[in-house]
Amino acid sequence: MALQEEDSTIIIEIKVPVSKLKVGMFVCRLDKEWVESSFMFQGFLINSEAVIKKLQEECEYVYIDEKRGIAAEKSLAEIAAQKKVEPKAKKSFFEKLLGSKDNSLSRKNTLQLSDILDQNISVEEIKPPAKLVSFDEEMESAKAAHNTASALIKDFMSNVKRGGPVDIIMAKHAVSDCMTSILRSPDAMMLLIRMKSKNYSLWQHSMNVSVMAINLGRYLNLHDDELVLLGLCGMFHDIGKLRISSTLLESAKTPKELTGILNSHTRVGSEIVLDCMGQLAEVAAQVAYCHHEHLDGSGFPRGLKGGQISDYTRMISIVNIYDNLTAAKPGTKALNHYEAMTVLLDKAGQHFDEILLSSFNRCLGTYPVGYVVEMNTGELAMIVEENDTQRLRPKILLLTDPEKVPIPKRVVNLADLEFAGAANSYFIKGIVDPEAYGVTL
Repeated sequence: MALQEEDSTIIIEIKVPVSKLKVGMFVCRLDKEWVESSFMFQGFLINSEAVIKKLQEECEYVYIDEKRGIAAEKSLAEIAAQKKVEPKAKKSFFEKLLGSKDNSLSRKNTLQLSDILDQNISVEEIKPPAKLVSFDEEMESAKAAHNTASALIKDFMSNVKRGGPVDIIMAKHAVSDCMTSILRSPDAMMLLIRMKSKNYSLWQHSMNVSVMAINLGRYLNLHDDELVLLGLCGMFHDIGKLRISSTLLESAKTPKELTGILNSHTRVGSEIVLDCMGQLAEVAAQVAYCHHEHLDGSGFPRGLKGGQISDYTRMISIVNIYDNLTAAKPGTKALNHYEAMTVLLDKAGQHFDEILLSSFNRCLGTYPVGYVVEMNTGELAMIVEENDTQRLRPKILLLTDPEKVPIPKRVVNLADLEFAGAANSYFIKGIVDPEAYGVTL
């Protein structure tokens, strides 16, 4: 019996028990939500028996697309009953996560990081998605997402320190919540991590890197899948430090031996994450192992060069160093945004990917959210929200009068005509250290 050739515009979804999966099949849907799985992308080719084994551990059945992979073995009755799905706009992960039918929440024409770094797409032409709400409208949701993610990070770090595993699916849920908030309005989450970074800790650093990586990915208009993956890579990149005890550090007899112990966190971290299994863990483990590698081969632990360093690793490397430079640590003065970017840009093309570094610089802007600035009038203010069309005239929270005396806090939009007009020139002089003026936030 000959079947008529199917219309190429119709997707054929075949439900297949996981016991009948084969290498070469293309999985287009699981029997659960993607966020509940350890798989990296929504839709993937089965390229090994290990992937089949993982699917068998997590699912009872999956749906395959025979146009993009090998066919399933089935009877004529099964063929007649196979599900035909007319092409329609596919809901993004973001839309599913919010449970919303509002089309304004669905981003179109998202990009892939590999295409950007292969220069198939000009970064100058990339437009970040529009904010959906203001920072103050998003703040409560951002706080809830930040608190949930923070609690999870503290919990899994405590468990890992005791020798236990990482629950990558729970981590995925926490990162997804942060991603949702950042896509709605990145300023709220960026303000939170800045305000909570005064007392440096490993969990806070991991949270910061995760959030900033997602924010950079949003700026590059990356697909939701990649945003979650970047968030997980940021969350896990330094996890190996948890297994380096003070006793081990004290056992070092020379500075070189001490450096070797400290640097071993990359190898240890990759091993911890790999124990999670799944595609997500494989990518995150690679980033944990390689985030101190440099493009010119001068990094550690293996001295990798150029194309040997993955796209995700390149991004996390930049964000990791920036957060380390700007975080307040015992015995070390934090650099401000200008100083930190000067350090990074000085190594562009040598240590860091030039495309990603310039994108990160533009993403943060001249006056990043959470920094304190001095106005031309002498007043101190904190940046609370960027104006996408006038980035030098953000929304600010006034903290003091011109004599640096604290005042009731008030939000001012510098892009408003009353402040931006030539007759009422009112502008930012530059970033300052509020503590130098006795101002605490």
